[in-house]
Amino acid sequence: MQNRQRTYPVNQKNLLRWARQILSLQKLDHAEMGIILVNNRQIRVYNRDYRKKDQPTDVLSFPMREGVGGELHPDFLGDVMISLERSAEEAILYGRSRREQLLILLIHGVLHLLGYDHERSPKEERRMQRRERLLFKRIYHQG
Repeated sequence: MQNRQRTYPVNQKNLLRWARQILSLQKLDHAEMGIILVNNRQIRVYNRDYRKKDQPTDVLSFPMREGVGGELHPDFLGDVMISLERSAEEAILYGRSRREQLLILLIHGVLHLLGYDHERSPKEERRMQRRERLLFKRIYHQG
């Protein structure tokens, strides 16, 4: 885990516990992943360079299994990058706590690492949303 921003405090132990729970619920107990916490300025650069969208976003996923050399370390899923600044803005916008919004974004990012893609089709979007809701319910209400 890397925290590359200083404005928004985050409980890194909670975030790591959530990541382990998500992977465990997906039956991936031996998988590894990275979590990178940034601000809007930083995530905008990655969104522009990798998705050709010159604006900040809330979460980006960089799956390693899909790329060249993905088979070299099959247990490494990739990285999830979350803008804590955007997450805080969205928490207010959607009437959620910062903690709830951060978990939602982490779940969303991890599911992208696992091949879920809501942009592929309406059916895939519904499938991903169902999985997100289930994971959120199981993890958030455990404390």
